[in-house]
Amino acid sequence: MEILNPWAFALLPFALLPFWLKGHQGKMYTWLEIMPEDELSDRLNLAIKLITSLLLVSVVIALTSPRGHDEKIQRTGKGAQTVMVIDRSVSMDHPFAGDSSGHVAEIKSAAARRIITQFIDSRPDDMMGVIGFTNSALYGVKITTNRDAIHAAIHAATSPSLNQTNIGAGLTEAAGLFDKIQSSGSRAVILLSDGAGKISPRVKFLLSERLKNKGLSVYWIMLREPGEPSIFSKEEYEVDRVPNSIVLHNYFQSLGLKYKAYEADNPETLQSAISDIDSREKKTIKYTETIAGYDYSRVFIIIALVLGLFLLIIKNLRVHE
Repeated sequence: MEILNPWAFALLPFALLPFWLKGHQGKMYTWLEIMPEDELSDRLNLAIKLITSLLLVSVVIALTSPRGHDEKIQRTGKGAQTVMVIDRSVSMDHPFAGDSSGHVAEIKSAAARRIITQFIDSRPDDMMGVIGFTNSALYGVKITTNRDAIHAAIHAATSPSLNQTNIGAGLTEAAGLFDKIQSSGSRAVILLSDGAGKISPRVKFLLSERLKNKGLSVYWIMLREPGEPSIFSKEEYEVDRVPNSIVLHNYFQSLGLKYKAYEADNPETLQSAISDIDSREKKTIKYTETIAGYDYSRVFIIIALVLGLFLLIIKNLRVHE
């Protein structure tokens, strides 16, 4: 058993207060010899003190947060170790260009949150981390199997932020998450953005070293803005006029890693891209799941509540003449 808050034991002397304090409830007698003996009241009074003392002890022990030792379980499944790198720039809060029916399209960040959540829920064996980025990387959650933590990080990463797109910082931070976990099966970085931004030569070198050393697959889902050139365009540009998205696409291709890019201009194509990634990244994965030890503080809280109920019953006992 582990004690998370051992300092709380310093409060134990307060459990002696019921024996030290004396109550003045009842009638006043000018001569003690005319007061009849009442053994039942004396016993009940002692019982109240004992129960009150035990109640205080239970509360103090609950405050120390006793818990059992964590249990580590080796699990095997089909999935991957992935990190979602999500653009949090203001433009992600804009709708898609539209659809063929003429209806206003769904907001990009809302569609991303919905579809990625479905992706997570459909892959129970995945270990996943989340990084957001605007002008810098925004840590979401480490690579974990904790679905509640992952969902919370996805929700945060699909919320609007600043009007900047520093993809280099987001990808570098994402690659760094794999340093803290043992490699098992498939490992991938999934980049979701509606722009590219420029990456300095220094960051490109650092990023390429990290991606190659860890053998990471890279998937880029590009959410196209209206009028933006396709990253698959064969059009030739002057050296200093090549769109940033095409520069980034060419950079990923030059790394020699497993890389695939997608373009999405509506929720359906975004869903299709996620589904394709889902089909590609399903290999045998082994990981260690930590099961938190039992929280015994709940037991002592329940004991304190039961003792408090006994106190109410005893204190309300009355003998009517």
